[in-house]
Amino acid sequence: MPKPIHAFARTWLAALSLATFTLPALAHVSYTGRDLGTYDGLTAAGTTISNQAVSGNYGWADAADADWGDSHKAKWFTFTLNNDALVTLTVSANASATSTSIGGLLPGFSVYKGIAPTSVDPLNPGISYLSYDTSTASTAYKASLPFAVEGVWNAVGDFAIGNDFGALNTLSFVGYAVDGEGTVQGGMADGLRDGRTSKTLQLGAGTYSLLVGGADYDAQLSTNPHLAAAYGMSVGIQVSSIPEPGTLGLSALGLGALSLAVRRRAPR
Repeated sequence: MPKPIHAFARTWLAALSLATFTLPALAHVSYTGRDLGTYDGLTAAGTTISNQAVSGNYGWADAADADWGDSHKAKWFTFTLNNDALVTLTVSANASATSTSIGGLLPGFSVYKGIAPTSVDPLNPGISYLSYDTSTASTAYKASLPFAVEGVWNAVGDFAIGNDFGALNTLSFVGYAVDGEGTVQGGMADGLRDGRTSKTLQLGAGTYSLLVGGADYDAQLSTNPHLAAAYGMSVGIQVSSIPEPGTLGLSALGLGALSLAVRRRAPR
């Protein structure tokens, strides 16, 4: 007859088992500490999160090419709109974001409607299943695609991601912005390589994901001494109401009248 396990030993073994089970989740998709807020869309409001870093300086660019990229090379943020609104998102390099981060981020970001799913085990509410590229659901999704991919992240279009509980969500692409000059691996850059990029979008009510990564495609070369460095960033959001069509019309009429008055006053 097997000897009974001491209560302390049982507790220790259970804790070890749970820790072993949940440790990989540290690398999975999480929005913890990266919720940019919920906005009514009727009044001007915003916030900035400046204590985040992303691994490597190439994740966004790699995800913008034909075989997509690894979502672990993005930092995931979220925000919610209760009504339609104008949303301005800005990402800037920030060397002092964390104690280990460096400067030099060439930021690129993509905006999607939807979020990566998290499932709670109904039999053990203390266990959550987070989404990641090689989960059961994500692997099945990749196998269903008509082309081979490096990861599930598509920086310039829709993609889906899921977890080991079987949940799979599609993130619907809304838009992107990327720092740099000319074409930057899948998209047109903002025209100035200065470690900062911004985009204003008119968005409907809903919950959104913002994925931020580096846009230096060549930074993924093994010869790069900062290949896996933590690049610091600041991410800001500003939300305002959408002007009424009548207001826009009056503004255009006013500008037209002002332009006509200026022409009439100009010397002939």
